[in-house]
Amino acid sequence: MFVNKETNASYNFIAPKIEKDADKKVEAYFPTSETVTPTLSSNAATVKVERDTTIVDLGTLSAAATLTLTPGDNLNIGAKVIVKATSDGTARNVTVKKDADTTVDTISGTASTAKARQYVWSGTAWIAIA
Repeated sequence: MFVNKETNASYNFIAPKIEKDADKKVEAYFPTSETVTPTLSSNAATVKVERDTTIVDLGTLSAAATLTLTPGDNLNIGAKVIVKATSDGTARNVTVKKDADTTVDTISGTASTAKARQYVWSGTAWIAIA
């Protein structure tokens, strides 16, 4: 049971009825989120993803950019990243990578327009969600 210390409301957790979990200890975690606005250096940035939901706002781009999403050591399967970028008066693309050797996706920019794309962590790779 969880008790909210400010309101004194109590919340009980109801476990799902999943047959394959019978007689097993299953850990639950509390989802956390954050918004990051990395500084681009030489039109590139790296963000270490450690939370269930991370919003990466690259701001307005004046050149094409590369964003590396490094998964934290204990990143849960199903963690989400939303990448947002706005092109200036020229279309600017964002190349999204997992590491120096693994390109995940390219977000195609449109002049003077914001674009956003979501990615989900599979445990080994980022999967782009259309």
